[in-house]
Amino acid sequence: MDVATVEVLSATLAVIVGTATVVLWALVASGRGRRVIDLVVETRATLTALIAAGATLGSLYFSEVAGYVPCRLCWFQRIAMYPIAVIAIVWIIRGGREIRWYVVTIAALGSLVSAYHYVIEWNPALDSGACAATGPACSDVWFREFGFVTLALMALIGFVAVITVNLVGADEQSSP
Repeated sequence: MDVATVEVLSATLAVIVGTATVVLWALVASGRGRRVIDLVVETRATLTALIAAGATLGSLYFSEVAGYVPCRLCWFQRIAMYPIAVIAIVWIIRGGREIRWYVVTIAALGSLVSAYHYVIEWNPALDSGACAATGPACSDVWFREFGFVTLALMALIGFVAVITVNLVGADEQSSP
């Protein structure tokens, strides 16, 4: 499979995950979809692991196989996403009631970096010098599928999906 195909598949998966996240929030807001919400609550550790591991493997593919050199903000996003994958796998193996709050905190920080990164991809003038002069510019875009999906947006979708999976039903129960 060539890199262009992986770009399209990754972007498509990100759009699907983003759409599912919006639908889940709509179900919560409307008070409908109790079965779906209960399923998310019951499987939140697994969903978190799948989302974070998928994002981790995707980022590694694009840097190590495709040769896309990560910028400084990309590294900060990785610093947030990679531990979420490890924490979620440990969560599945060992269980734990409050692990998800660590995941939400890390994902919230990562989402802030991703959102800023996505904004400066579209408007490089807003870059406050976050990227080093020696690495690739944070406003450089390796690819833009469907006219809007970039690596920074895919990371943002991953972080928001992790937050969503771990906040849905948070007021109803404190177990994973």
